[in-house]
Amino acid sequence: MNGQEKGAEHFDAFTRWAAELSDMDARSIVRGAQLSRAEICRALGCARSVLHQNPRVREALEQLEAGLRTRGVLPAAKVSDAAPLRVSGQVQLATDRERLKQLETDNAALKAANAELRRRLMRLEAVEAHLSATGRLAR
Repeated sequence: MNGQEKGAEHFDAFTRWAAELSDMDARSIVRGAQLSRAEICRALGCARSVLHQNPRVREALEQLEAGLRTRGVLPAAKVSDAAPLRVSGQVQLATDRERLKQLETDNAALKAANAELRRRLMRLEAVEAHLSATGRLAR
């Protein structure tokens, strides 16, 4: 059996299940503003990917849910208040730029502190070498 035949078989199984689905049964598997995908897959005996990847099943499921909404079985679909992806991406980009600027500032401060400490270490190593060689501190 090839992929198209499996797809057709899944679509037929979905349409049979949808035709037998009563409003009471639909109410029992509502999750949020849609039918529970896990319950549908359990009833059909298929993988969850069928509902997402098979375009005929996906469209039939959307139509079924739209019909259930018009009959009042499903609550109205929530309109997303989230920013569109482009705006969201721009916000993320601005946040990343700000974080990068802060990290670069911190890095420059650490490099300056490191250079100062290395300079002091060299001075103290010279004093230690002189002290060990002569037993006296240089003035």
